[in-house]
Amino acid sequence: MKISTRVLLIAGCCLTFTAYGVDEPVSLTHGQVSGVTLDSGVQEFLGIPFAAPPVGDLRWKAPQAPTPWQGVRVADQHGPACMQRRAAYMSEDCLYLNVWTKAETGAEKLPVMVWIHGGGWTSGSNSVPIYDGEAFANNEVVLVSVNYRMNAFGWMAHPALSAESEQGVSGNYGILDNVAAFKWVQQNIAEFGGDASNVTIFGESAGGGSVYALLATPLAEGLFHKAISESTWITANNVTKLNTPNGMTVSAEQRGSQVIGAKLEELGMSGSDVLENMRSLSAQQLMEMQLGVSLIVDGHVFPKSPAEIFAEGSHNIVPLMAGINDGEGLFFVRPDRTFQSVTEQRAARVEEFGEHAGSLLDYYVADNDEDVFTVEVDYNTDAWFARPTREIIHAIARSAEDSYMYVFTRNLRDPMQRAPHAMELRYVFNTLPSDAPQADVEIAQLLNDYWTQFAKSGTPNGDGLPRWPAYDLETQVHQVLGVQVGQDSMLRKQELDELDRYFSDRYNSVP
Repeated sequence: MKISTRVLLIAGCCLTFTAYGVDEPVSLTHGQVSGVTLDSGVQEFLGIPFAAPPVGDLRWKAPQAPTPWQGVRVADQHGPACMQRRAAYMSEDCLYLNVWTKAETGAEKLPVMVWIHGGGWTSGSNSVPIYDGEAFANNEVVLVSVNYRMNAFGWMAHPALSAESEQGVSGNYGILDNVAAFKWVQQNIAEFGGDASNVTIFGESAGGGSVYALLATPLAEGLFHKAISESTWITANNVTKLNTPNGMTVSAEQRGSQVIGAKLEELGMSGSDVLENMRSLSAQQLMEMQLGVSLIVDGHVFPKSPAEIFAEGSHNIVPLMAGINDGEGLFFVRPDRTFQSVTEQRAARVEEFGEHAGSLLDYYVADNDEDVFTVEVDYNTDAWFARPTREIIHAIARSAEDSYMYVFTRNLRDPMQRAPHAMELRYVFNTLPSDAPQADVEIAQLLNDYWTQFAKSGTPNGDGLPRWPAYDLETQVHQVLGVQVGQDSMLRKQELDELDRYFSDRYNSVP
């Protein structure tokens, strides 16, 4: 077996380690790849293209098939991150995925899990060390992690882009990238020992928002068979309509026209051929624009708003596991950067909720100044993550498939505090620091076991694992995951019911 030496640059120092080249190349639909074998026996393949580079004339188009290559492509380095504000290694040419497998032959048919990273659809990549798939592969699944276009590259809608599209739409390119990656998995994963008929998609934060979107879009039907959503990120502002405003939010095409128009005017490029001018902009010039990102209800990727699709039961119906961290908002709300008094908090809530306030002021304005910070953390947790998580849990619970809800409670940095946003990731991937306390090591093993057991069987329940009851609309029981493992129920039901009403009212009102 051929030895390959790999060098990582970390804080200016070189860390060299040895890995072993995979003996036989893997034949894919567009060429052959070779990876490396880690000490654990897991085979790692990094930076495999699943679509053509979305550059030049392919910028702001649905992903196309990968460009075939000759010979054996050495897949031992991560592909670049997609364009974002801060990344050491990024490019518009970023549609690459990674695979980890311990299968010895392509006939093993192991369950497949496809990871979608978070980052607000504006940052992140599948090369983040926390997302290393070795532990999943050691737990008898094939782990795939994908990149997808972000910022203006993934979410630009514009009348000129819609006009050139066969479907008459624009935007949602990041979701279309996910769909393309799933199609690649269907065509190629058997070569890595994976079972194309047993694919679980999972993601966190904006990745959870992508899972939300993929449950809703008919374009993903049949491409996955289970779903896990961690901290589903769907807010009052990150779902918009293509060419009509909703609530206080302009349409996606209006938003795109405004930012592109301003940039072209700034550069003296406000000529007649808008599309040519748009595609002539450099990646850096596009990153200078302040374009809001959102799912776009366009009649194609989303025939209706996802909320309507879930309410009527026309979504992709698969077993679902979804949950939140109990202190999500601690990641976003800082004591010195939020309201300092009830008066300030109430004024902000009245302005935000407007005519749709209802009982929301009772739940999300503190009774005294000492509780303002806690209430603000709870509001962020509920509005950004708990409400949409419960929305998809309820959608599946109304179907013939089972859903499972969790609340994660462990804070690795400060065990006396609630778990902030993204805290569960190191546990799920079992990539804790080497000096993590034994209690955390055990929690990480439990979460990785639950996640892989769900991928294998459609339920997190298995031999040796604490029982996790399926979610029921009447009892609304969820699993508590932390040092203590058990059940609780009716997670902030009154608050979330009221938020559901507010989101529905705001989205469907047109000024």
